[in-house]
Amino acid sequence: MLFKVMVLFAGFVAFAESLQAQAVIFAALQGQPNMNTTGWNLTGAAQIGDTPGDADNFNNELILTPPINTTSGAAFFSQPIDMSACNRWIASFEFRIFDGTAADGIAFCFLDVPPTGFVNGGGLGIPATANGLKVVLDTWDNGCGANPELQIYSGPGYDECFPSLFKVQNIAGQLNFMRSNTYNTVEIIYDSGYIDVKINNIVWASGVLAPAAFTGYVGFTASTGGSTDRHSIRNVQIYTDGTRLQGFLGFDTTAILPQTRAACYGYQLGLKTLGRFKCNTLETGASDFRLYDPNGQLMQLRSATAMGCMDGRSDSILLESAVPFAQNGTYFLVSRNGTDGNVLEGDCGSALGPFDTVLVEVYDCYAYTTPVDMRNVSVQPNDASLLLHWTYPDTLNPAFFEGYSLQYQAAPGGDWTEWGRFTQITDTFAEVYAHDPQNQTRDFRVILQLNPMSDCLPGQALGNILLEDADGHLRQTDPTTAALRWNRYDRAWSPVQYQLVQKNDDGSDSVVLVTTTDTLFAYTKPKKAGWYRLEVNCLAPDGRWARSNAIRFEVIPRELTVFNVVTPNGDGKNDVFRIENVAFYPGNELQVFNRWGQLVYAATNYNNDWSPTDLNEGTYQYRLSLPDGEVLSGTFRLLR
Repeated sequence: MLFKVMVLFAGFVAFAESLQAQAVIFAALQGQPNMNTTGWNLTGAAQIGDTPGDADNFNNELILTPPINTTSGAAFFSQPIDMSACNRWIASFEFRIFDGTAADGIAFCFLDVPPTGFVNGGGLGIPATANGLKVVLDTWDNGCGANPELQIYSGPGYDECFPSLFKVQNIAGQLNFMRSNTYNTVEIIYDSGYIDVKINNIVWASGVLAPAAFTGYVGFTASTGGSTDRHSIRNVQIYTDGTRLQGFLGFDTTAILPQTRAACYGYQLGLKTLGRFKCNTLETGASDFRLYDPNGQLMQLRSATAMGCMDGRSDSILLESAVPFAQNGTYFLVSRNGTDGNVLEGDCGSALGPFDTVLVEVYDCYAYTTPVDMRNVSVQPNDASLLLHWTYPDTLNPAFFEGYSLQYQAAPGGDWTEWGRFTQITDTFAEVYAHDPQNQTRDFRVILQLNPMSDCLPGQALGNILLEDADGHLRQTDPTTAALRWNRYDRAWSPVQYQLVQKNDDGSDSVVLVTTTDTLFAYTKPKKAGWYRLEVNCLAPDGRWARSNAIRFEVIPRELTVFNVVTPNGDGKNDVFRIENVAFYPGNELQVFNRWGQLVYAATNYNNDWSPTDLNEGTYQYRLSLPDGEVLSGTFRLLR
């Protein structure tokens, strides 16, 4: 199936003449001056007539019961309606209950079989065996709560005292208006097994579970018992509210393959549908569509947005491409099953078909549209400047070259500012002195300027790698470890590999600590005292590499000193076996032996917290194993 489409050029705007979504009406009771009841079966006391509820004298009202005791009346549409394919439908009507002593009420019904055996009194005329949906406007209390009441029930029969019956009760007289000399307006909205009810545009029930997905009969019942009232309805419509999806809308409704135009370098397409679709069937990642350029190459679509959703339906779609319409020719937009498993769907089983195709024409673009991408941004060894490299436009006719505009972004998401302009086509390198590359990353991009055509779109932006001391431990004296992090550099090339390099401050003794694809690293400081520097190199598959800033830090001496006397007498002096700086060696293991070689104490992560109060005086041997494999051993004297 081929659908028509309209493409909106300057962003997504509304049609000059908007399409009124077409409702599908299943049944109606309307007409002037006389109500048209064709297709309806009227039973009992039901007849068309006129009540004091309106100003005219026309027979444009259906009176279900007169104000007479023990009377019932009903009107049901004679043809069955298949609601199993309609996830959403609406019944709207006006009702009036008055002129008597307050009995009994009106029920809207959707029943699975043609109803028979209408009852009087508290049953509101609903047949005792009737199975299906009932929305009841009950004005007489039969002992189950203050009336008037709004009641919703799906199942066999009806009794206002059913435990499973949903009720909105007349608290503080809030529903007294239901019995009135004037007409009230009701809107019953069925959506996927749930019911909303509005009376006079006020929502009185929302999201009430009442499944009714079957083929059945719609109609109304009313009755009186010991008390009386005239029950009447008018302006009845049972319909879908324009959600039956019939395709796309275009200006030329006669074209088999509608041809439309998009602006050069634009990213957005605005689509209007004939009939409304369910907003939740439009996959926001735009996987419901495929867009092909004039060469048949797939163009990535970034997003799809349902515009102006009301009641979960819309007739407007905004598609956004990840790349611009930058080439002259015909583009093909094709509908398909999205990642959500469906195409666009409307109500009552309507849907677009997969592979429905619309055409988008693009003219007046200069043939060269390949942007210049930033290829590399590397921090120079002076840690004060950046070496930038961008791609050379090797397919561009040099006669059309005007210059490169090198731009930077002061802060992520901020405005772009021109850093400089280069007028030679071979100028694809620049050294830029940046503001403090030690503490921030800054994005750069290049715009290829053409003459006499418009500038190309900005190319891929790229920023420098910023190495950071994530937890602040690197320059602190006490911690022996530090958390390092750096920003990802996969906008430049993929796959990426990072090398964390440690050097002496003079650049000697360079050591690659790790080669990784991660951007976090748990770093253990060297034990040897001195000044060090850390930097990250990002390696490309083609041999390119980018350098980060360097972080300088100092390791102060932390030699271990073992005290060789312990006096555990509680005087606060030498009460514990003390090893100075042992806390800087987490993972250590300590063993203590007596003079016969017997183990008398052992600990992991020893931290000067052992007082040998249970040992005798004498000489003991210790053995301290460090995490790097080094072992310190010796003796100490225990005195009392």
